[in-house]
Amino acid sequence: MPEDTSKIDVSYVAHLARLHLTADEQARFAAQLKDILAYVAKLNEVDVSGVAPTAHAITRANVWRADEVR
Repeated sequence: MPEDTSKIDVSYVAHLARLHLTADEQARFAAQLKDILAYVAKLNEVDVSGVAPTAHAITRANVWRADEVR
C-alpha cells in the first residue's frame, strides 16, 4: 500500500469523524493503518476451505424462550 494512500485515508476518516489531527498524529495513525492492513492481508492467506462459516464461535441452540401466546 503506498504511503500517500494511507495518509489520504487517515485524513478522510478524521474529517468524517470531525477530528482535527496534527501532522504527527496523521503519520502515526497512517503507520498503524498500514500495519493493520498488512495483518489482514496475512490473514487472507490462511486456508479456510475446510472451515464451515459460523455466526458464533460457540454453538448456540434455542437461546430464546419459547414463543407462546399469553
